[in-house]
Amino acid sequence: MDNKTKKQLKALAIYQIMGGLLGITLMLWILFSGGISITQPILRASIFAAGLYIFSILCGRLLFRNARRGLSFSIVNQILQVVYFTFGSYGFQYVSGLRIGFGFDMVGSWTFKFRVALSSFQFDFGTDTGQKFIGLNLVALFLIFWMESMLEKIKE
Repeated sequence: MDNKTKKQLKALAIYQIMGGLLGITLMLWILFSGGISITQPILRASIFAAGLYIFSILCGRLLFRNARRGLSFSIVNQILQVVYFTFGSYGFQYVSGLRIGFGFDMVGSWTFKFRVALSSFQFDFGTDTGQKFIGLNLVALFLIFWMESMLEKIKE
C-alpha cells in the first residue's frame, strides 16, 4: 500500500471516529440539558443512535488495524447515511460527521431544500410529524465512491 493511500485511510478513520464522538457528545448534551423529559421511547431511540455512533467509531478504529475490513464496514456506515426521510409518522436520519444534502419537501408542493448538518440523528416511529421529505447526503455518497476506489487499490 502506498503512502498516499495510508494517509487517506488515516484521514477517513479520524473523520469517522470524530463524527461518532461528536454524535455521542451532542446526544448526551441534549438528553441531559434539561430541555426534554427522558421517556422510554426517547431512551430507546437514544440507545439506537448511540449504537450507530459507536459503530462509526469502531469503523474508524478498524481502518487502523485492517484496511480492507475497515473499508467494508465503513461503506456500510456511509450507506446508512446516504438517504434520509420523513413520511408522516416514520422517519430516519443518521449523520456521523458531515452532511451536505439536498432533498424535496413534498408537503403542499415539491420544494427543493438544501441542508447542512453535523453529527445528528432523528428516528420517528409512530409519531405523526406531518412532514413528507426525502433527501440525499452528498458527503456520504462521495465517501462511498472514494472508499470503493481505495478498496480496489488495496486489493491489488
